[in-house]
Formats: sequence, structure tokens, C-alpha cells
Amino acid sequence: MTDGVLNDQAMKEMAEQLKETYDEITFKLEKMESENIDLKKHLISAYGMARVMDNLIDECYEIQPEISTLSDVLRAYLSSVMDNTIFNVKVGNPP
Repeated sequence: MTDGVLNDQAMKEMAEQLKETYDEITFKLEKMESENIDLKKHLISAYGMARVMDNLIDECYEIQPEISTLSDVLRAYLSSVMDNTIFNVKVGNPP
């Protein structure tokens, strides 16, 4: 650089560094988006299993009340997380 003016080589190096930084940020963003989708799929599966378990417990007469209560709490918690995470509805803050 002479007298505040960038020469062609310096401009080329700066452009290459900027491109590398952009590519790195883009790669990290795509990875995070993919991980976010996977986490949402796991959450949806967990919520579905909690709903199935809750329905099975409701139909069973020999289940202890504590187990039924735990199932209800789990389903309610996952429902709240689903609302906040999947549906972007801010109903309540899960612990």
C-alpha cells in the first residue's frame, strides 16, 4: 500500500480473505440449520411418544396415580416446548 492507495495484489488478497470468511460463515450457518432441523425432528418424535404413552396410561386401570401424573407433566412440558420451538407461539417458558 502506497500513500493510502491499495495496489492490485493487496486488493486481491483482501478479496480472497473476505471470500474465505464468507464461505466459513456460510458453512457454519448451513450446519447449524441442519442440526436445528434434526433437533426439531427429535423433539416432535419425543412429543409423539409422550402423547401415545399418555393415551395408553389413560386407558389402563392399574396404573399408579404418580405415574399418570408424571406422564401428564411430561406431555404438558413437551407441549410447551413444541409451542415455543416448533410453532413459535410464546405461551409459557418451559423450565
